[in-house]
Amino acid sequence: MKTVFTLVVICLLWSENVLAQKPGERWSETDKKEIMTMLEQSRQELLNTVKSLTEKQFFYRLDEKSWSANDIVEHLGLIEEGYVREFWWALAQPTMPASYRDSTAGADQRIRDYATSPNKSEARGTNLPLHRYASKETCVRIFNTARDQSVDFFTENATVDMRSFYIFRKSGSGKRDIRDLHQNALMMIAHTVRHTNQLKRTLADSRFPKPDVIK
Repeated sequence: MKTVFTLVVICLLWSENVLAQKPGERWSETDKKEIMTMLEQSRQELLNTVKSLTEKQFFYRLDEKSWSANDIVEHLGLIEEGYVREFWWALAQPTMPASYRDSTAGADQRIRDYATSPNKSEARGTNLPLHRYASKETCVRIFNTARDQSVDFFTENATVDMRSFYIFRKSGSGKRDIRDLHQNALMMIAHTVRHTNQLKRTLADSRFPKPDVIK
């Protein structure tokens, strides 16, 4: 029940701010509160999900195509380290055209939808889990360290207008996508929520063993 309540709170906070977004809007106090709250809530939801898992459960895969809890947490840590570097990189760039701000309008809603979208995406390159860490404690600690760095970034730069610094992506079709730093943080959080939900489905699967039956 607590897990369901937490997810409902996350969705309500997200929805309230997304619907209020307008073209040309600066990074508001509501934006700041949203990011800081969601960074901690999504972190705690993931940590609570893996807390009771034994080492064997943490590394257990349902089949050769599925991801273990270790795979998911390792992947999230790798992704977050990349986002932290992006946050700082964006602040170091020259002033971008004012028109970019209008180009990002509406992206908050699309990002929010991504958190619960049934459409699958595929990890690739350096973000693939490769069993880099030999224990649950180490894997979780690496993720927590990266999340602490995200929190530190937004705490240290609390007076910066995150709506006026941008990250650029290119889709498979070659289309350029622009996000402001608030949206980039939302995407990182949505990615965490998405994979936490994936992990919960794995743990609820009838094939996932109890601790005493894992050999």
